[in-house]
Amino acid sequence: MGLVGNVSLVWRGGSSGSCFTHAARVGQWLLVCCCKSDQLFTFVTMLKNIRTIVPILASQFIDVDDDIELETDYNKFVIDKKGLLGGFYKYIDKLHDSWIINTNISADTYSITLNDFTTHVFADALVESKGLRLNSDKLVFPIRLDFQTTDISYNTVDDDGNISQMELTLIDEYLAEQVIKITDGIIEIGLVAWKNGAPGKRILILINAKSISVRDDRDEAWTKIFTSKYDQYYKYFISQLEKGIFLSDVTKCKKLIDEFDKN
Repeated sequence: MGLVGNVSLVWRGGSSGSCFTHAARVGQWLLVCCCKSDQLFTFVTMLKNIRTIVPILASQFIDVDDDIELETDYNKFVIDKKGLLGGFYKYIDKLHDSWIINTNISADTYSITLNDFTTHVFADALVESKGLRLNSDKLVFPIRLDFQTTDISYNTVDDDGNISQMELTLIDEYLAEQVIKITDGIIEIGLVAWKNGAPGKRILILINAKSISVRDDRDEAWTKIFTSKYDQYYKYFISQLEKGIFLSDVTKCKKLIDEFDKN
């Protein structure tokens, strides 16, 4: 018997011939048998499970109990690693539900351009409150994430939480992220994206990156759409957002606009 990584290999020798394989899952273990004439290869490997790889994202795919201790520990971890995350730090937990405008993958870069959902919601609220003649689909506020990658994979997650790699595909919405760990200058991070379809499905993107940079073009987009007339509303919105106030709701945004007008 030999051991390579987390895969155990059992071999019984013989001559060459036809080959067939059989795989069976037992809990979190995958047993794969390959028979070639009188040769038998048995591989035993532990499946990657979302509960252990990216537990903060598990609820995106499977039913899990709330774990306040886990969330508290994660929040502390992110704060402790703030300096290593650079400009990306302030966007963590802020980009949920943003539409994906574009993705680009090269040998060492993975880029996602988003239409920031929360800014879009505030813009929609302002349009309604002020009776402006602007179509909602014109309210685009780009944020681009650039990952200098050493590894990336797109994955599905089954009902038991087991992770399986899939082919790269188009994705339509950014849902969540988890910084997994940072070691030896490599940031390991998981992203959850939504792919439209019949039915649609969530996709888990696992990335190893040397760095993450952010290009935020919302300021320029706002001025281009609304002109400088409504810049003070935008600045007030950003100031409240940076205080951690939840503003991904039209009603809350309208109240914020009323509050600004009264002041």
